[in-house]
Amino acid sequence: MEDLIGRSFGGYELKELVGAGGMASIYKAFDEKLSRWVAVKVLPIMASGDNEEKMLARFRQEAQAIAALRHPNILTIYGYGEDRDGGWAYIIMEFVPKGSLEKMMKPNEPFSWEEALTIIIPVSKALAFAHKQGVIHRDIKPANILMLREDVPLLADFGLAKMQHSTTPNLTMPGQVLGTMAYAAPEQIQESTAIDSRADIYSLGIVLYHLLTGKLPFQGQTPFDFLMARLTDPPIPLLKANPKVSPVFVPILDKALAQEPGDRYQTMEEFSQALLEARYELSGSFSTQPPPSRQRPKKEETTSLIDTDEINSLQEVKVRLKLPASGKEISTAGRTELIIGRTHKDSKPDIDLGPYGGSQAGVSRLHSKLVRQGDDWSLEDLGSTNGTFINGAKVAPHQKKKIKNGDVIRVGQIELEFHADISK
Repeated sequence: MEDLIGRSFGGYELKELVGAGGMASIYKAFDEKLSRWVAVKVLPIMASGDNEEKMLARFRQEAQAIAALRHPNILTIYGYGEDRDGGWAYIIMEFVPKGSLEKMMKPNEPFSWEEALTIIIPVSKALAFAHKQGVIHRDIKPANILMLREDVPLLADFGLAKMQHSTTPNLTMPGQVLGTMAYAAPEQIQESTAIDSRADIYSLGIVLYHLLTGKLPFQGQTPFDFLMARLTDPPIPLLKANPKVSPVFVPILDKALAQEPGDRYQTMEEFSQALLEARYELSGSFSTQPPPSRQRPKKEETTSLIDTDEINSLQEVKVRLKLPASGKEISTAGRTELIIGRTHKDSKPDIDLGPYGGSQAGVSRLHSKLVRQGDDWSLEDLGSTNGTFINGAKVAPHQKKKIKNGDVIRVGQIELEFHADISK
């Protein structure tokens, strides 16, 4: 591709080449009007032919897919354009100076479980959101996870995305393996037409395995052997690849990396929930999310839901949850986040419904979370199996809904009347 530095696309002058792939190149450009840097992805469209038309259609589809997905862990798109006379198509996107997760990874240097989950859990939530909108990514790999900060990953490059409910014809070229070979699911290698969201679960599972071990779960003497290994062999056992990894990840990755899609987690929400439970089991705290130690921010840069000074200045609040059916009351004080669920092994939520029949009532281990911000409280469902409700209205998974005194929360089949009392 020719050097485009100095050229303008959509009013943005290209300043520096920051990446190049098989089809498109990415440049750093400056937005004079808003005084910010942006990324411009440029695709040549001068050639004609069926393959070139499919490339352009896929490029347009990438822009449409990202534009339809507004999520804090998905790269933001600012615009799309085509210069037919000049022979270029381009996407204007958010610029991420820290680059990709791939640049942070080094062979045989595993991430700690805290570092790995700090990255993988937000990406799993972003993918769960995309899947709900009918978008399957199909190219999950470290190079497509950009790091806005050490603890804020952004999912990028939807160039191979599949729109589940789209009427657009298949844009896959004959003989093409969608997704980077090292992270592709078996059904992608077999060029199956039945690729669905479970392919993304598999690929994200390989990324997690790679972070925890510093290695990929398959080996081969030749690229062909490496490619075919996942069709014939199970992954290298996690604890063999890295004996220091916590065994809690073994069943999670065994399921995520199952050869048959039907044996995997069936939704990304299920996978995300399993990762949340693993973090809770390992740390004893659902909200613990330290940034990677490779470049830890200074203490004053640490992000949290509420500023430390603000936490210290808050008056103590006592939360009371009344069980109307029995007249009993559960109370706790001094916390700004309260996990509702039931005890499992050594992991105990802040509000344990196990003694109140939680298991029989369909309460998940990490079911929902009460969050205080200032004087307001909100309730978030943590991807529970049987749902969370406020006054009979279902709370969408991983979305916060405000709650006030007297509201009735239903967790599984257990009803709780919410009250928050500020200490005088």
